[in-house]
Amino acid sequence: SGAVISCSVGGVARRAVLTAAHVIADSRYLQVQRTNDRFGGEKFRTRVVAVCHEVDLALLVLEDDGALEDIAPLAVASALELPRVFDKVRVVGYPVGGDACSVTEGVVSRVEVQEYSHSLRAGLALTVDAAINSGNSGGPLVDAATARVVGVAFQKLVARGVELQGHAVPAPLIQRFLAEVESASAEIIDAIFRGGSSASGGPPLRLRMPSMGCDYQSLEPRALRESLGLGKRKGILISRCHHAGPQGDADGEFTAEPALQSGDVLLAFDGHNLDENGFCDLLGRRLHFAAARDLRRIGASVPLSVWRDGQEQLVHQVLQPAQYLVPRGQFDTRPRFFAVGGLVFQPLSHEYLQGWHSHDRPAHLQELFQAGHLTPDRTEAVLLSQVLADEVSAGYDSGWVGAPIVRAINGQEVRNLAHLADIVRQARLRSEGFLTFDFGMSCGPFRIVLPLEGLDEADTRICSIYGLPPACCSSHYMSAS
Repeated sequence: SGAVISCSVGGVARRAVLTAAHVIADSRYLQVQRTNDRFGGEKFRTRVVAVCHEVDLALLVLEDDGALEDIAPLAVASALELPRVFDKVRVVGYPVGGDACSVTEGVVSRVEVQEYSHSLRAGLALTVDAAINSGNSGGPLVDAATARVVGVAFQKLVARGVELQGHAVPAPLIQRFLAEVESASAEIIDAIFRGGSSASGGPPLRLRMPSMGCDYQSLEPRALRESLGLGKRKGILISRCHHAGPQGDADGEFTAEPALQSGDVLLAFDGHNLDENGFCDLLGRRLHFAAARDLRRIGASVPLSVWRDGQEQLVHQVLQPAQYLVPRGQFDTRPRFFAVGGLVFQPLSHEYLQGWHSHDRPAHLQELFQAGHLTPDRTEAVLLSQVLADEVSAGYDSGWVGAPIVRAINGQEVRNLAHLADIVRQARLRSEGFLTFDFGMSCGPFRIVLPLEGLDEADTRICSIYGLPPACCSSHYMSAS
């Protein structure tokens, strides 16, 4: 589902379709159809102009500008406006069970920071008791009194004993998303329509949300507050800070350390005083400060009041995208792998972990997913996903081998998949005799040794037997086609 809105795209006012990011994720060819309550069944080619997977929003523009002329665009509520609890709202869309436009009505039952299932990231969301079903995703949540869009439906909570809990992206996040699209240059927007030789044109704007770059904990226990000498001050304890890592390139530059330090107590964020659980007054209600963080853009310098070394200090934190060692969602990207001697390596990702039930995931992988962050020495967690049986790897079993994480090759620590491939290439050039892989697993360390002599022939043989691409036979770093 989606809603026609009027917005500025690269400085040009036009009508566009606002929807959810997971509706168009991994798509290569998109068409939209106008509501069949008023129009025929003709479908129109469209392109994704911008997408923000972290808050599950996407903006589409039709190639035929005239296709939306007869549809009155919906107005989006103000960025400073949130509906009140008990405000009546309507969910409009095309859920399963029919072809006609569906409208359900209910009230706003909760406004708070929730986890977005698409990105596994916490962000401000509306909870409504109006029915939201499969197919409603991306449809507008309309205020019954003003007819303005106050949200975009994106998920519902499904669990035993849970009913009537649908979620919507609120207007402040929608307006923030649209403001970034508006600020994009006309050249960037033009490249989306003209770039590349594919039918989908150039890649869309991939917008990111800011992160504090730290872990924190509640200061609700009185003894914990007293041990820090806070007196009547309130805030949250910064337990760990992370490097601001490279964006989009695992071998990119790392920026300086964040302004926050482990052991700081964050008292106020951007002028909003925090309580011991991280809540503050924002937009007329009590919300977790993550909601205030998400109203700022990446690169913004935000004033923070902290308690450090027994005194209150003012520091400024530059907001950066979250940099997890294990990415939370890899959409519109090809999987990467590297194979040598029948050993198949790939970066650990959330998609890989989804192959298990959450209770069955190997503990060493789950720990990396929950607590792993980028460092200058490690920008990806590389795992051995399987061993393709061959005489060169005989004795190391075959198939799935417990997904051990690569620690080092020939004594050299591995930073990422590209670095692993480079270590292997350099070892071949130097004719070092053996490739010694050291792994880490839940049960302890593990080692595999391959002889370099005859390895090229083994790679060719393995690729032929298992139908791998020719580039893999030469052990080149590659992406799956």
